[in-house]
Amino acid sequence: MRRIFNLFLILSVFTALAAYGQTFRGAINGTVTDPSGASVAGAMVIATDTATNIAHNTVATSGGQFEFQDLPTGTYTVSVTANGFEKTTVSNITVSAGNVFTVPVQLKVGQQAQTVEVSAAAVAIDTTTSTESDTIPTSALQDIPLNGRDFTQLIAVKPGYGGYAVGGYGSLNGTRPNQMNWQIDGTDNNDLWHNIPAVNQGGVSGIAGIVMPIDAIDEFSAQTQSGAETGKSAGGTVNLTIKTGTNEVHGTAYFYDRNEFYAATSPFFVPTPDFPKAPELRNKNWGGTVGGPIVKNKAFFFLGFEKQRYIFGLTGLSTEPSNAWVSQAQALLNSYNVAESPLSAKLLSTLYPSSIANLPATSDNYFATVPGSGFSYNGVAKVDFNFTDKERLSVHWFGGSGNQTQPPGASLALATASSNLGYYFEVAPIHVENYSAVLS
Repeated sequence: MRRIFNLFLILSVFTALAAYGQTFRGAINGTVTDPSGASVAGAMVIATDTATNIAHNTVATSGGQFEFQDLPTGTYTVSVTANGFEKTTVSNITVSAGNVFTVPVQLKVGQQAQTVEVSAAAVAIDTTTSTESDTIPTSALQDIPLNGRDFTQLIAVKPGYGGYAVGGYGSLNGTRPNQMNWQIDGTDNNDLWHNIPAVNQGGVSGIAGIVMPIDAIDEFSAQTQSGAETGKSAGGTVNLTIKTGTNEVHGTAYFYDRNEFYAATSPFFVPTPDFPKAPELRNKNWGGTVGGPIVKNKAFFFLGFEKQRYIFGLTGLSTEPSNAWVSQAQALLNSYNVAESPLSAKLLSTLYPSSIANLPATSDNYFATVPGSGFSYNGVAKVDFNFTDKERLSVHWFGGSGNQTQPPGASLALATASSNLGYYFEVAPIHVENYSAVLS
């Protein structure tokens, strides 16, 4: 028992140390100067998250420099005070994942009771590192059309990306398709076998088996030339930032419905008297999110849930070995005095369903309308607790569970299947979890 405890303690220490090296958050730095451009040492600098009212404090160095590392994403206000100068406030500073926001602050001579307010609109972003980063904020995330509400398709807007963005499987800056490091709040989100996203990984026929609720994503950040702390993959790091609760209660509720009624009929569909209409093509997503304070200015929660259910009708003609076909084959064998193979007879009688027994002995004697289908239940939870302005704990959990039934090798683009018999369809249950606790 003691050995187990010691092992757990060692793993906990290494986990905590690794958490300090993660860059799924952002940072603010800058220099405080006087009107002549000389640095102001010892200035008090406070960065305040406008959504949670959490304040982070530091003091400018002898060179007037200050820095706030590992800040949760969001909008911040930086205020600077020093003896003999007016208080200066810089507002609307956007902290995004993997970026360093550089804030040069020039103080004016005067009394601290007076405040100079500056907008961060003209301030440069990330002049400190060589990282090339593209971030999609939550406001844009909600407006970008995504087939199946699959976040991995967002990688297609990254400059240097090439390929069909299904399951994130494509090339970034010329690297191999599986050379991207996928993360959720800095936590590994890579499938151990294929090194593609584990959450939203394509199940049967490339359809995401489970889905991260789009309404739960705060930012989608793709970094290339990333630092050694992210490591792992030459193609860069792609990180999702989960939303955090604020001092106000906020939430969403939604229902999405894709239906063949609103779409044009596939040019590959040929109507018949028995099936005059196109097959069903339906995908429904419904769910909601809620976030708010547990203790105002201290602890916050966020919860999200989404259910997905789809049905994709696959139609096609095929030639199946009906009893009529078997009788003709037996007659041909008898004409050459060849005995019937017992194995073949056994396979025909056991491997094929009875539904094809009475079909005629003609080509394309079977018209299939068996649809592919699937469902998933997806939940996400996050809790943030601020012990002090220097120490905080963030815990997140995602869990997705579902099942898919699809023809193996089906082409959904052409609405065809390699097997038209539902008897042979592939059944693929899926269950994925992603969770972490980060002390920073």
